[in-house]
Amino acid sequence: MPGKTSTVNLRRTIRQGHGTSALLLTCLLLTGCAHNTYTVRRLPPEYAAEPTSDFSTLDLTAWARPIPSGDQIQSGDRLKLSVNSGIGGPEAVEEWTVGVDHDGAATIPHVGRIRLAGLTLAEAEQSITEESIRRDVYLTPAVDVQVEERNRNEILVTGAVENPGTLEFPEDRLSLADILVRTGGLTPEATGRITVNTAQPGHDTGDRLHTVSRTRTQGTTGEALTVDLATTPAAELAAIEVPGGAAVNVEAAGERTVQVIGVIGDRPVTVPAGRNLRLLEALALAGGPTYSHWISNRIDVIRRIPEKNETIRIKTSIRKAKKDDRENLLLAPGDIVSVEENLLSFTLSALGGLTGLTSAARYATLP
Repeated sequence: MPGKTSTVNLRRTIRQGHGTSALLLTCLLLTGCAHNTYTVRRLPPEYAAEPTSDFSTLDLTAWARPIPSGDQIQSGDRLKLSVNSGIGGPEAVEEWTVGVDHDGAATIPHVGRIRLAGLTLAEAEQSITEESIRRDVYLTPAVDVQVEERNRNEILVTGAVENPGTLEFPEDRLSLADILVRTGGLTPEATGRITVNTAQPGHDTGDRLHTVSRTRTQGTTGEALTVDLATTPAAELAAIEVPGGAAVNVEAAGERTVQVIGVIGDRPVTVPAGRNLRLLEALALAGGPTYSHWISNRIDVIRRIPEKNETIRIKTSIRKAKKDDRENLLLAPGDIVSVEENLLSFTLSALGGLTGLTSAARYATLP
């Protein structure tokens, strides 16, 4: 009888005009889906739906560096420096333009290299003064430091972040944790996969990227790194340094739907972003079963397994799903949930159709 019931249900669906779903269901039956049938409890792990994580709840603020204040000197800045040696009157002033290198130091004429990155302008003036005296270059110098040109770097951030676009920053590079925090965090659509493409082949961050990468390819345009947030600790995200000119893509999940058919109508159900969808919730979102589960109970979930080029059928029931959480199957995007018809539900549908026709005929004969 199960085979006859499925055939009757299929023919009825086709007659009702549910063309797309009926055609798909026909193809599944003809390609031998029935030979790959499982119960929920006997479902092999490789055929189970993969749970979805909501990465929008990931808080990396403790692992991100604070945004530098506008008064702080950064690597790549150019400074206008004037020094009055204190000997020979106010006219004894020397002026230079110096750059802050990638190590954060500037080479001051007569004085030498002094680390200035991270200091305010006032702190830089004090440091140069103290080093000039300590190195016996000047006795009582008066130092003035001004920013002539600010260093500006850019990273293009796309995908599932709150504020995608070009991220400007004064530092020489940012960590991946810095980037995610400064773009407002992840959205629920984030799959957890992040791709980093650097614009500089062989950049010295490559080795560090390699130590934490899950997938890494070398191309003509630079380093390519893929990070999986599900397996990468926050400390590693803070250790991945991304240079200016790079592009970072936070992968966003496309629209995920489940098709519900059978004794419930024929409608797609959208899987909410960042959430898992289980059987009973899908039925509720589809409007609920037409009949009580004491009348219509059996459910078939038809699932395509692209990796194995297989289609399987998972058998369960509404009553089982209500009694046992394990039977409340986790659905995968693309699943077809078929609320199966039986003799009683078919009879009730037929009687309902006849009643509708009788009522329509009665109203049509009214004057």
